[in-house]
Amino acid sequence: MVKKNPYARLQPKTKKPYTVIYLVRHANPDYRLEKKLGDRLMPLSKEGKRQASFLAKRLLSLDLDTVYASSLARAQETASIFTNRRRQSIIVDERLDEIDWKDWYRVKYFRTSEERRKQYLPDYRILDKQLDKMQARTRRFLADVFTKHRGQSLALFCHGNIIKAFLTGIMNADVLGFLSLEIYQASISKLVIDGDGYVKIAYINDVNHLPNPPLEDIFITLVS
Repeated sequence: MVKKNPYARLQPKTKKPYTVIYLVRHANPDYRLEKKLGDRLMPLSKEGKRQASFLAKRLLSLDLDTVYASSLARAQETASIFTNRRRQSIIVDERLDEIDWKDWYRVKYFRTSEERRKQYLPDYRILDKQLDKMQARTRRFLADVFTKHRGQSLALFCHGNIIKAFLTGIMNADVLGFLSLEIYQASISKLVIDGDGYVKIAYINDVNHLPNPPLEDIFITLVS
Protein backbone atom coordinates (compact mmCIF):
# COMPACT_ATOMS: atom_id res chain seq x y z
CA MET A 1 0.00 0.00 0.00
CA VAL A 2 1.41 3.40 -1.02
CA LYS A 3 1.30 5.94 1.78
CA LYS A 4 0.04 9.39 0.95
CA ASN A 5 2.37 12.33 1.35
CA PRO A 6 1.22 13.97 4.63
CA TYR A 7 2.28 17.37 3.31
CA ALA A 8 0.36 17.12 0.02
CA ARG A 9 -2.71 18.92 1.35
CA LEU A 10 -0.54 21.78 2.60
CA GLN A 11 1.23 22.39 -0.71
CA PRO A 12 -0.17 24.94 -3.17
CA LYS A 13 -1.56 23.64 -6.44
CA THR A 14 1.02 24.79 -8.94
CA LYS A 15 0.54 25.29 -12.64
CA LYS A 16 2.57 26.02 -15.73
CA PRO A 17 4.23 27.88 -17.32
CA TYR A 18 7.25 27.71 -15.06
CA THR A 19 9.72 30.59 -15.02
CA VAL A 20 13.28 29.51 -14.20
CA ILE A 21 15.74 32.05 -12.85
CA TYR A 22 19.44 31.36 -12.37
CA LEU A 23 21.20 33.70 -9.94
CA VAL A 24 24.79 33.77 -11.17
CA ARG A 25 27.53 35.39 -9.14
CA HIS A 26 30.32 37.02 -11.14
CA ALA A 27 33.70 35.31 -11.43
CA ASN A 28 36.81 36.37 -9.50
CA PRO A 29 37.66 40.08 -10.00
CA ASP A 30 41.15 41.59 -10.12
CA TYR A 31 41.27 43.17 -6.67
CA ARG A 32 44.70 44.65 -7.46
CA LEU A 33 42.98 47.17 -9.73
CA GLU A 34 40.26 48.18 -7.27
CA LYS A 35 42.12 51.23 -5.94
CA LYS A 36 43.04 52.41 -9.42
CA LEU A 37 39.71 51.81 -11.19
CA GLY A 38 37.24 51.70 -8.32
CA ASP A 39 34.80 48.96 -7.35
CA ARG A 40 32.42 49.55 -10.28
CA LEU A 41 35.05 49.25 -13.02
CA MET A 42 37.14 46.45 -11.52
CA PRO A 43 37.54 43.76 -14.23
CA LEU A 44 37.94 40.00 -13.87
CA SER A 45 41.31 38.55 -12.94
CA LYS A 46 43.08 35.95 -15.06
CA GLU A 47 41.59 33.26 -12.82
CA GLY A 48 38.21 34.96 -13.05
CA LYS A 49 38.23 34.77 -16.85
CA ARG A 50 39.08 31.10 -16.57
CA GLN A 51 36.20 30.57 -14.12
CA ALA A 52 33.84 32.49 -16.42
CA SER A 53 34.79 30.24 -19.35
CA PHE A 54 33.82 27.10 -17.39
CA LEU A 55 30.68 28.87 -16.18
CA ALA A 56 29.75 29.79 -19.77
CA LYS A 57 30.11 26.19 -20.88
CA ARG A 58 27.68 25.12 -18.15
CA LEU A 59 25.19 27.87 -18.98
CA LEU A 60 25.21 26.93 -22.67
CA SER A 61 23.48 23.67 -21.70
CA LEU A 62 20.59 25.51 -20.00
CA ASP A 63 18.98 27.05 -23.13
CA LEU A 64 18.55 30.51 -21.61
CA ASP A 65 16.06 32.91 -23.19
CA THR A 66 17.15 36.15 -21.49
CA VAL A 67 20.26 37.43 -19.76
CA TYR A 68 20.41 40.27 -17.23
CA ALA A 69 23.53 41.73 -15.63
CA SER A 70 24.25 44.43 -13.09
CA SER A 71 25.92 47.65 -14.23
CA LEU A 72 29.23 46.68 -12.56
CA ALA A 73 32.08 45.65 -14.86
CA ARG A 74 32.81 42.28 -13.25
CA ALA A 75 29.20 41.10 -13.67
CA GLN A 76 28.96 42.33 -17.26
CA GLU A 77 32.31 40.78 -18.19
CA THR A 78 31.27 37.44 -16.70
CA ALA A 79 27.98 37.60 -18.62
CA SER A 80 29.62 38.64 -21.89
CA ILE A 81 31.94 35.62 -21.91
CA PHE A 82 28.75 33.55 -22.07
CA THR A 83 26.64 35.77 -24.35
CA ASN A 84 29.44 36.18 -26.92
CA ARG A 85 29.30 32.44 -27.50
CA ARG A 86 25.54 32.58 -28.10
CA ARG A 87 25.49 35.96 -29.83
CA GLN A 88 22.94 36.99 -27.24
CA SER A 89 22.35 40.47 -25.83
CA ILE A 90 22.59 41.52 -22.19
CA ILE A 91 19.97 43.60 -20.39
CA VAL A 92 21.89 45.83 -17.98
CA ASP A 93 19.85 46.64 -14.87
CA GLU A 94 21.16 48.68 -11.93
CA ARG A 95 18.70 46.97 -9.61
CA LEU A 96 21.12 44.02 -9.69
CA ASP A 97 24.06 46.13 -8.49
CA GLU A 98 25.87 44.99 -5.37
CA ILE A 99 24.59 45.95 -1.93
CA ASP A 100 27.15 47.55 0.38
CA TRP A 101 26.81 45.70 3.66
CA LYS A 102 29.23 47.68 5.80
CA ASP A 103 27.91 46.70 9.22
CA TRP A 104 29.41 43.23 9.57
CA TYR A 105 28.91 41.60 12.94
CA ARG A 106 30.21 38.23 14.01
CA VAL A 107 27.01 37.08 15.64
CA LYS A 108 27.04 33.57 17.02
CA TYR A 109 24.30 31.45 15.51
CA PHE A 110 23.59 29.79 18.86
CA ARG A 111 22.30 33.04 20.32
CA THR A 112 19.05 32.29 18.59
CA SER A 113 16.28 33.74 20.71
CA GLU A 114 15.00 37.21 19.88
CA GLU A 115 15.78 38.49 23.36
CA ARG A 116 19.36 37.21 23.33
CA ARG A 117 19.95 38.77 19.93
CA LYS A 118 18.82 42.11 21.26
CA GLN A 119 21.05 41.63 24.30
CA TYR A 120 24.23 40.77 22.37
CA LEU A 121 23.53 42.88 19.29
CA PRO A 122 21.98 46.23 20.25
CA ASP A 123 21.66 47.31 16.60
CA TYR A 124 19.91 44.08 15.58
CA ARG A 125 16.59 45.82 14.88
CA ILE A 126 18.26 48.52 12.77
CA LEU A 127 20.18 45.95 10.73
CA ASP A 128 17.07 43.84 10.28
CA LYS A 129 15.15 46.86 8.94
CA GLN A 130 17.98 47.54 6.48
CA LEU A 131 17.80 43.94 5.34
CA ASP A 132 14.00 44.19 4.98
CA LYS A 133 14.55 47.02 2.46
CA MET A 134 17.12 44.95 0.54
CA GLN A 135 14.79 41.96 0.43
CA ALA A 136 11.85 44.13 -0.68
CA ARG A 137 14.02 45.42 -3.54
CA THR A 138 14.77 41.90 -4.74
CA ARG A 139 11.13 40.79 -4.40
CA ARG A 140 10.04 43.74 -6.57
CA PHE A 141 12.67 42.80 -9.13
CA LEU A 142 11.53 39.16 -9.21
CA ALA A 143 7.91 40.28 -9.63
CA ASP A 144 8.91 42.54 -12.53
CA VAL A 145 10.97 39.85 -14.25
CA PHE A 146 8.20 37.29 -13.71
CA THR A 147 5.68 39.61 -15.37
CA LYS A 148 7.92 40.39 -18.35
CA HIS A 149 9.38 36.93 -18.94
CA ARG A 150 6.75 34.48 -17.77
CA GLY A 151 7.60 30.94 -18.85
CA GLN A 152 11.18 31.78 -19.83
CA SER A 153 14.58 30.73 -18.48
CA LEU A 154 16.73 33.64 -17.37
CA ALA A 155 20.20 34.24 -15.97
CA LEU A 156 20.83 37.17 -13.64
CA PHE A 157 24.56 37.93 -13.44
CA CYS A 158 25.04 39.79 -10.20
CA HIS A 159 26.78 39.77 -6.81
CA GLY A 160 27.07 37.91 -3.53
CA ASN A 161 25.07 40.20 -1.26
CA ILE A 162 22.24 40.79 -3.74
CA ILE A 163 21.95 37.02 -4.27
CA LYS A 164 21.83 36.57 -0.48
CA ALA A 165 19.06 39.17 -0.37
CA PHE A 166 17.11 37.28 -3.08
CA LEU A 167 17.41 33.98 -1.21
CA THR A 168 16.81 35.23 2.34
CA GLY A 169 13.89 37.31 1.09
CA ILE A 170 12.24 34.15 -0.27
CA MET A 171 12.99 32.29 2.96
CA ASN A 172 11.93 35.27 5.10
CA ALA A 173 15.24 35.00 6.98
CA ASP A 174 16.46 37.78 9.25
CA VAL A 175 19.84 39.46 9.38
CA LEU A 176 21.37 36.46 11.14
CA GLY A 177 20.37 34.19 8.26
CA PHE A 178 21.78 36.71 5.79
CA LEU A 179 25.16 36.86 7.55
CA SER A 180 25.30 33.06 7.85
CA LEU A 181 24.99 32.53 4.09
CA GLU A 182 27.97 32.58 1.71
CA ILE A 183 27.68 32.73 -2.09
CA TYR A 184 30.70 31.52 -4.06
CA GLN A 185 32.15 33.34 -7.06
CA ALA A 186 30.99 31.90 -10.41
CA SER A 187 28.29 29.90 -8.62
CA ILE A 188 24.73 29.27 -9.79
CA SER A 189 21.61 29.28 -7.62
CA LYS A 190 18.29 28.26 -9.19
CA LEU A 191 14.76 29.57 -8.56
CA VAL A 192 11.57 28.17 -10.09
CA ILE A 193 8.35 30.20 -10.19
CA ASP A 194 5.06 28.63 -11.20
CA GLY A 195 2.33 30.32 -13.24
CA ASP A 196 0.67 31.82 -10.15
CA GLY A 197 3.91 33.19 -8.68
CA TYR A 198 4.75 30.48 -6.14
CA VAL A 199 8.53 30.50 -5.72
CA LYS A 200 10.81 27.56 -4.90
CA ILE A 201 14.57 27.54 -4.38
CA ALA A 202 15.85 24.53 -6.34
CA TYR A 203 19.48 24.78 -5.25
CA ILE A 204 22.11 27.22 -3.97
CA ASN A 205 25.83 27.61 -4.76
CA ASP A 206 26.29 25.05 -7.53
CA VAL A 207 29.99 25.16 -8.54
CA ASN A 208 30.28 21.68 -10.11
CA HIS A 209 31.29 23.32 -13.40
CA LEU A 210 34.48 24.76 -11.86
CA PRO A 211 37.69 22.68 -11.98
CA ASN A 212 38.82 24.04 -8.61
CA PRO A 213 36.05 24.08 -6.00
CA PRO A 214 36.04 26.88 -3.38
CA LEU A 215 37.86 26.43 -0.11
CA GLU A 216 35.76 24.54 2.43
CA ASP A 217 36.98 26.94 5.10
CA ILE A 218 34.99 29.91 3.84
CA PHE A 219 36.19 32.07 6.74
CA ILE A 220 39.54 32.14 4.95
CA THR A 221 37.90 33.37 1.76
CA LEU A 222 36.22 36.20 3.64
CA VAL A 223 39.51 37.75 4.67
CA SER A 224 41.76 36.81 1.75
